Amino acid sequence: MNNRLNQCNIIVPVDFSDYCRRAFPVAQEIARLFDGKISPFHAYDLYSDLDGFHYLNGEMSLHGEPLTIKKALKAALTDFTGDSVDQAYLADCLVEEDNDAPDAIVKTSGHFDLVVMSSHGRKGFSRLLLGSVAEKVLRLTHRPVIIVEDDADLCPIQKILVTTDFSQSSYAALPYAQEVALATGAEVHLFHSIVNEHLDAEQIENIRSECLEKLQDAVERYMPAIGEQVNCIAMHGSDSAHHAIRKHLAKQHYDLLIMATVGKTGLSHLLGMGSTTATLVRAVKTTIMAVKPDTQA
Repeated sequence: MNNRLNQCNIIVPVDFSDYCRRAFPVAQEIARLFDGKISPFHAYDLYSDLDGFHYLNGEMSLHGEPLTIKKALKAALTDFTGDSVDQAYLADCLVEEDNDAPDAIVKTSGHFDLVVMSSHGRKGFSRLLLGSVAEKVLRLTHRPVIIVEDDADLCPIQKILVTTDFSQSSYAALPYAQEVALATGAEVHLFHSIVNEHLDAEQIENIRSECLEKLQDAVERYMPAIGEQVNCIAMHGSDSAHHAIRKHLAKQHYDLLIMATVGKTGLSHLLGMGSTTATLVRAVKTTIMAVKPDTQA
């Protein structure tokens, strides 16, 4: 078995807001489970009037030398992180000058195994929807991303929901679910939504039986080590996959939702982020691990 998360190096983007602190407990739990290390990361724009380092309460001067400012920011990041992460799991704090924070995170994430970040941060009305930074990182990075919602709690991980639309791309999430379940002993629910409104009761039952067989086949192929921990669910009754998943999440509590960012082909596939994933990240209050299909190698 290819251990994708074992001794993983985790990057946690930080904008010095209280929101971003919520990513640290989740990152630390993953680091604890998989003997990983956490690197807090901050990107700043030295010449942006919009930014202006106001989040450091006037302690930073825009008129200092660039290298001095970078060192001061790294010290501030170290202090900011110190109360949130156990030193046993903390690696170097990273600071980079870049006028595009999402791009900086994406570029830096290429040197890491996992991104853990809050869905909200400092700037903009867009944070009410998801957060432009988090959304761009989800769309552009080739690393798995854990998005931590405001009220989410990952400790302990006892129940995991994994979704599939039976596309090869969606199966990329399954090996990650197996690793987390092996490390935690969590129960795993493998979920498929039957999206077809024009079915009678007999047709629904026949399709459901076929889907359950396909789900079990996926378990045997991609999650063979946790077969006894997996419960397969094929559900009919919604007009879209994301509605079905949201309804299911409203009925049952899960500590973690794991899904691929790209499913069946279409415009959303070409854009690099499946519409179901994007909608769920904005709508649910469950911590989500989003896996790009090409991270399954």
